[in-house]
Amino acid sequence: MERKRASLPTEIILIVVGLLFLFPILYLLQMSFKHPGIFYKPLMLPDRLYLDYYKMALHGDFFRSLWNSTLVTVFGLGLTIAISSMAGYALSRRTDRLFRFVFLLLLTGMIIPTVGSLIPLFKLVTSLHLGNTRSVLVLLYTAGFIPFATFLYSAFTKSIPRELEESASIDGCGPLRMFWVILFPLLLPATGTFILTNVYGIWNDFVTPLIFLNSPEKMTLMPMIVQFMYNRQSTNYGPVFALCVLAMIPLLVLFVFTQRYMLKGLVIGSVKG
Repeated sequence: MERKRASLPTEIILIVVGLLFLFPILYLLQMSFKHPGIFYKPLMLPDRLYLDYYKMALHGDFFRSLWNSTLVTVFGLGLTIAISSMAGYALSRRTDRLFRFVFLLLLTGMIIPTVGSLIPLFKLVTSLHLGNTRSVLVLLYTAGFIPFATFLYSAFTKSIPRELEESASIDGCGPLRMFWVILFPLLLPATGTFILTNVYGIWNDFVTPLIFLNSPEKMTLMPMIVQFMYNRQSTNYGPVFALCVLAMIPLLVLFVFTQRYMLKGLVIGSVKG
């Protein structure tokens, strides 16, 4: 069946809307290459690539903070995926009242605002002596993302036929091996959807690291950029724009490699779930 092409007015509207969404990124990029003489002229494009801002940004704590953000993001998302994929699979296959209650209990975690729970979380972290560690960020992000991830995996698992599990059991495959070798690869669209919808929440988080970390050696990217701006005590914001561009590149690369899973995961999980 031949796809119906969108009309010319619709295409023009979509292009305009796309340019509106791209404008902040393009503005950020061109400001990071402006030399000081025209920096405060926002309508003037750079006549040459001024790279001194990037040199100033890279001489700071950028790579250390980049490593910290990468560790927290990878372990936070990885731990959430490992726990929620198994929980979502179990909750989608069991219809007992207990499992339904657990599922509803997990869903209530999606309506609790993170800001409203910062004070009790801070008291809990202090009492457990986990403050000023990257591990506490991983645990906090994991606990915050488990409800949504479990809901997503549970909806997607319902689209997988039970015959696959029965065939694996007949062949002598144990529960753990069956899940990780046979079922989990089929959940990659759900995994890609979860990563793309939540990686920005960890990578761009400013409040949580600022509250639970006080050591510059363990600080993540967003608080580091703000501290970099205040420590310079200068009106030259060029290096700050350069830092923002550098911090944005890993997310763009991740989006390029995983965006094809996102739409597929949302469509399959919503239609068949």
